[in-house]
Amino acid sequence: MTNGHDVRMNRTGIPDIGLSAGAVFEHDMSTGFPLITTKKMGLKNIATELEFFLRGITDKKWLQDRNCHIWDEWANPIKVEQEYNIATNKLPKLTDTEKTQIRNSIMDKERDLGPIYGFQWRHFGGEYQWNQKRIDAKPTDNFNPQTPGIDQVQNAIDKLKNNPNDRRILVSAWNPVAIPQMALPPCHVMHQLVVRDSKLSLIWTQRSCDMFLGVPYNIASYALLLLLYAKEAGMEPGTLKGELHDAHIYQNHIPQVREQLSREPYPLPTVEIPNENWRGMLNWSAQDGFILKNYVYHAKLRGDVAR
Repeated sequence: MTNGHDVRMNRTGIPDIGLSAGAVFEHDMSTGFPLITTKKMGLKNIATELEFFLRGITDKKWLQDRNCHIWDEWANPIKVEQEYNIATNKLPKLTDTEKTQIRNSIMDKERDLGPIYGFQWRHFGGEYQWNQKRIDAKPTDNFNPQTPGIDQVQNAIDKLKNNPNDRRILVSAWNPVAIPQMALPPCHVMHQLVVRDSKLSLIWTQRSCDMFLGVPYNIASYALLLLLYAKEAGMEPGTLKGELHDAHIYQNHIPQVREQLSREPYPLPTVEIPNENWRGMLNWSAQDGFILKNYVYHAKLRGDVAR
């Protein structure tokens, strides 16, 4: 708000202000869990999406069945375009508003999100397959078993346990070959794990940063992911760092941001990953997999998603 003077158009049609060189977020996990207190945040929602990623699921109905609606507005763009062309082929001339309404309606109904984050985390380079019957029977069954790709998260776990000094413990979601099928190209494109002084730190890189709606979720999600990696590896969590490249605020969020900045932050809460029901981070469930303590917060602030 202080330094973002330029107003810029972008693909959403909603202008934004931003920082040309981005920003850096850094947090010592020993001081508390970095869940924003200047507005109410739903950690259960964030945890459910993280489980969705860790399991490699790409069916947004799986999220909706768990009352998580983060991905409701998105869908596999190839399928959306095919359905859109069929739906509008015989219609008379449509206004831009009518076209947008038709496309958005198709996106809302389509369950397939394409090979987004979780698929890249668990099946990088694998062949993505969507078969409704297979998905209904087993939500993780979205790949060709003959070409499953590389399980980057499992590889990261193995390295943390067997070679924690490795400087190549990275997980990438950015796969240019698969982007045309993705509901959204990944905003947070990579995370790296670094072990120093017996502490595990996580650094994530984010190419596009919606500072009001998205980044608070990203901070909490990667903080929770760090706790899971640390528990899996038997280490203490150290520093959480985010490299936020294109940091921006949409103009329609500015009133909410001003309100948020006027609020005094409360002390940070804590989050524990309980031993009960722990079956490893790849079998972790958001349903009973974390305990949030002492979360004091200001009232919720709402904002429309720039679609």
